[in-house]
Amino acid sequence: SNIQNRAVLNTLPSSVKGLQSGFPPVCHVGHYVSVGAGSVLVSCRVEDLVDIGEKCTIMEGALVESNVILEPGTVVPAYARIPSGQRWGGNPAQFIANLNADEKAAIETKAEEIHQQAREHNVEFLPYGNTYVHLEELEKKGVDAIQG
Repeated sequence: SNIQNRAVLNTLPSSVKGLQSGFPPVCHVGHYVSVGAGSVLVSCRVEDLVDIGEKCTIMEGALVESNVILEPGTVVPAYARIPSGQRWGGNPAQFIANLNADEKAAIETKAEEIHQQAREHNVEFLPYGNTYVHLEELEKKGVDAIQG
């Protein structure tokens, strides 16, 4: 699963012990889920294999079942249920179409591609080990260090 830029996952206050749906007030995100940039999820349950578009809002107690695509800007109201294998969009969320096999497969493919891209960024931008910390300490002391 991946949570993109400016996305917010939030829960209701700890004083709320349970939701009307019977679920605990936590934000559950399943496997192979892509949460688009700027989306907000509040104490909801998102099952496996879901593609949430950019700037979507999913309110408390909502249930998004597996193999679902939410179009960008979709607002899923509190305690709503989005059935498996469907595309939804709008404010409030409305049914658009059933997903075909290719669209369902594309959900997992997208999540795997973003995961692979994240791994490549880790290798490219994050140093292995902590030698850079030692180098910074030497530079603070004014010691000339030979790199290479």
